[in-house]
Amino acid sequence: MPGWVIAVLTEPDGDPRRLFFAVGFQDQGQAEWKALDAAAAMAPVAPGPRSGVEPVQALSSLSDAAMRRRGLLAGEVRPLGEAWPRNWL
Repeated sequence: MPGWVIAVLTEPDGDPRRLFFAVGFQDQGQAEWKALDAAAAMAPVAPGPRSGVEPVQALSSLSDAAMRRRGLLAGEVRPLGEAWPRNWL
């Protein structure tokens, strides 16, 4: 079952920042909602686009092989931090 790398725009202290998540859900919409829920538990989520950046954005799908290599389980939501997740893309 493939997954997704999702970016969520947050606004801690009013400063927009993106948080990245690896999400083990095949459906893109469901993966975006799961990442949004995880981000909301960490910081306030931006209510709308900022400088052309959408609040929730699927960056890339993950193949089964990529998920296995990184140990991402089906149904798991793993925070990847604020740095661009280049090793996941």
